[in-house]
Parts: sequence; structure tokens; C-alpha cells
Amino acid sequence: MDNVLRYSPIILFVSILLLALGFSVNHSKENITKAEVSYMSSLHKQDSLQNVIDSLQTDIRILEDGFDEKESRYSNVIDEYQFGIAYLKDYHPSAYKDFHRIIGMKERYSIELERENKQRLNQYK
Repeated sequence: MDNVLRYSPIILFVSILLLALGFSVNHSKENITKAEVSYMSSLHKQDSLQNVIDSLQTDIRILEDGFDEKESRYSNVIDEYQFGIAYLKDYHPSAYKDFHRIIGMKERYSIELERENKQRLNQYK
């Protein structure tokens, strides 16, 4: 028993020293090798490139939808125009003739232009 008491201050000092050393070391930090760092950076680059690709694809979809909408709107306007012209031709022939006369006019009025317009209108009869 004398041996235990004689070595107890040394054992106590060593145990306190080990406890202090254990608490002072940061266990949350992991050792990362250069290969792991390069692998993680390549993954980050791949993720960022994938994000760019996804954003560009969504932009393309949005643009295509916008162009389809514009195309349908333009075709609707053209259909309404053709319907209006057909209505004028069938129900208001004098307005139809005036319309073609106005379209056929250039900067200056001439008798030749009037003849061309009359010939064009006679083709529709």
C-alpha cells in the first residue's frame, strides 16, 4: 500500500496532463488529403456546371413558349385581317374597292395607278 501512496502524486499528475491534452485537441477537424480536396473541388465544379446547364435549359423553355405565344398571336391577327377583308368584299363592295384603291396608291396619284387598281379589283369579281 505504501507503493500506491508513493506513486499517487505522479499518477495524478499524469492523469491531469492527459485530460488537459485531450480537452485541448480539436477533434472536429478532420485530416483531408490533397486528393480528397481536388475531388471535392471537381464535384463543386460539376455541381456549378449542372446548375448553369439547368438555368440555360429553363431559359430556352421560357423563350420557346414566348415565341409560340407570339406566333399564335400573329396568326390570329392575320386570320382576323383576312376575315375582315372577306367581309368587306362580300357585304361592302364599295368599301372594298376604296380599300384597294388606298393600298394601291403611292406617293402621287396617277391615272395609270387607278387603271391598275381597277384591273386588280376586276380580278376578284
